[in-house]
Amino acid sequence: MPLQVRRKVERGSSKLIYLQVKEMLRASIERGELKEGEPLPGRTKLCQMFGTNRLTVDRAIQELVREGWLVTVKGKGTFVANPSTRPSTVTMTFAVVWSHRDIGDPENIYWGPLLRGIARASSELGVQIQFRQMSPEFFCDFFQEARVDGMIVLAPMVEDEQILRQLRNHRIPFVATSSVYEDKSLPCVGIDNFAGVKMALEHLWSLGHTKIAIVDLDLRQTDHQQRWEAFARLMGEAGYPIDPRWALLFPSRSCLDREETVRRWLASVPLPTAIFGADYEMTLAVFKAIKETGLKIPNQISLVGFDDPPMAAFLEPPLTAVRQPVEEIGQRAVRKLYDAIRRGAMPEGTEILMPELVVRGSSALNSNTEQVLT
Repeated sequence: MPLQVRRKVERGSSKLIYLQVKEMLRASIERGELKEGEPLPGRTKLCQMFGTNRLTVDRAIQELVREGWLVTVKGKGTFVANPSTRPSTVTMTFAVVWSHRDIGDPENIYWGPLLRGIARASSELGVQIQFRQMSPEFFCDFFQEARVDGMIVLAPMVEDEQILRQLRNHRIPFVATSSVYEDKSLPCVGIDNFAGVKMALEHLWSLGHTKIAIVDLDLRQTDHQQRWEAFARLMGEAGYPIDPRWALLFPSRSCLDREETVRRWLASVPLPTAIFGADYEMTLAVFKAIKETGLKIPNQISLVGFDDPPMAAFLEPPLTAVRQPVEEIGQRAVRKLYDAIRRGAMPEGTEILMPELVVRGSSALNSNTEQVLT
C-alpha cells in the first residue's frame, strides 16, 4: 500500500511543522502503508504531499532515522527500518548556547550553579546536552546541522531579545534563561528582580535607612537594568528622593576597574547610610572600598547585595543578600523545553521565580549619625 497523506501540515497549529510531518510518516509506517525495507518517496514528492519545504521534510526524516523508524543507505535512499531496531525510549539532545564571552564559565558564581541545574535536570530526564559559544547569527544553522531537538539560550543582555525573536520566527524550539523581557510570551526563565529589590529596600527601611545608594555597573544586562528601575521606582514611591550622587551607574562593567571606580566614587560623595549592590561582584567591590576607608560595616554604613554565593556568608561581617534560586532557573529551563517538545509544541511564556532575602551582619539599625568622607 503506498504512503497515504490524509492532510497537509497546518501552519497555524501550535505543533511544530517538522513534528507534524514526522508524526504523519510514522503513522503511515504503523498502519502498514510503508513496510519494512520499502523506500520513502523522494524529497520533492514528499514536499508536495505534505505542502512544506525540503528543510522541514529533512528534519522530520532525520528524527525518524534517529529513533529507528527509518534507515538511510548512502547513495540509495531512505527505507523503512526493521521494527526490532526501534529503541524503546527516545533520547532528546539539547544545545546550551551563548554568544557573550564572559558567559558559561563553570567557575562563575552565577553561571556555575545555572549550568549545574541544567546538567542535573538533563540527567534526570535522560536528555543529552551539548555546550557551544558562537555568534548568534549561527544559532539557526547550528540547530539544523547539529540535529538537536531544542536549545537552551543563555541570554542575559538587553540586546539578546532580538536574537530570541529571530529563533521564534524560525520556529526553533528554545528556552532562554537569565532574562525577563517585556514580551512575556517569549519562552524564558528568570528572576523577579522587582521583588528582590523590594525585599532589600524594605529591610533597610525597617532599620531606619532612607539615604540609600545603589551601585549598578552593568545596565546592558536585563536583570541589572530592572534592578535599577525597581530601585528608583520604589524609593520614589516611598517618598525618599535619590540623590543623583548616590547612583553609581555604568552601561557595562567590562572596561572598568570595579574596585577603583567604587573607591573614587565613595571619596567624592556624602556618605549614605546604606548601599545596595546590584550583584555580588559589585557588592564585594563596595565592601572592600568601605573597609579601606576605615569605616565600619554595619555600624557606620549598612550593605545589602543581590546574589548570595556561599562565600557571602564568610565575609566579616557576613553579607545580607538577595538570594536567587540559580540552579532552579537552569532546571526549570530544561523541563520547560522538554515538556513542550514532548507535546510537539513550541515553548511559550516566561516563568518568573522568586528570590529570598538572607539577613546577616552587614545591615543594622541606622545610627542617625551624619558621616562624610573627606
